[in-house]
Amino acid sequence: MTPEQDAEESTGTRNPSPQRGPTGRLRAFWADPTYRFAVVFLLYLGLIAVGYPKLRVHMGPLLKIAEDATAEIVYAVMRPFSSEVHMTKDKWIFFGPFVVSIIEECTGLYEALLLSAALLAFPTTWHKALLGFVIGFPMIYAMNILRICLLLVIGRYMGRSFDFIHVYFWQVTMIAMVASTWLVWVIWVVRRDYGPADAASGQES
Repeated sequence: MTPEQDAEESTGTRNPSPQRGPTGRLRAFWADPTYRFAVVFLLYLGLIAVGYPKLRVHMGPLLKIAEDATAEIVYAVMRPFSSEVHMTKDKWIFFGPFVVSIIEECTGLYEALLLSAALLAFPTTWHKALLGFVIGFPMIYAMNILRICLLLVIGRYMGRSFDFIHVYFWQVTMIAMVASTWLVWVIWVVRRDYGPADAASGQES
């Protein structure tokens, strides 16, 4: 007989058996922060996928403002570096013979929605989540402006590579930028939400 069994016989108690069955497994699954974040994140993405096309119908004027503003910023960034850069009244940006048009996908809106889902799904206070929006959105937009500027340069000097860079490379890169922005925020939140004392007590328990 093991010491644990001896203790149980002497005290008349036994360790509670682990929860079994679908309900117990579901509770254990939901209690894991990693699994819970993944489920909530996917739910938010689903809501965005369903709701955005309907909302987009009523956002036409706002999207046009965002497109024009993005074109103006890109032009303002590129103009000091080359006299070949100019913009038409319709917000077409020329870099020599190469031209681009700023459309909805160029505004960084989709990346912002992806970041929003990750921020809202992460278990933290609303104050911390709000700080994530305040910090994350400008970072995503700035990276998007940089992306468009670099695409202009590639289109002007390496035209044959433009389609590959635009369609494949930069799409993956923007997702990586969103993930890195979220990760920086998560590390910042974890360090503020869980100090050394909390970490030590968590290890002891």
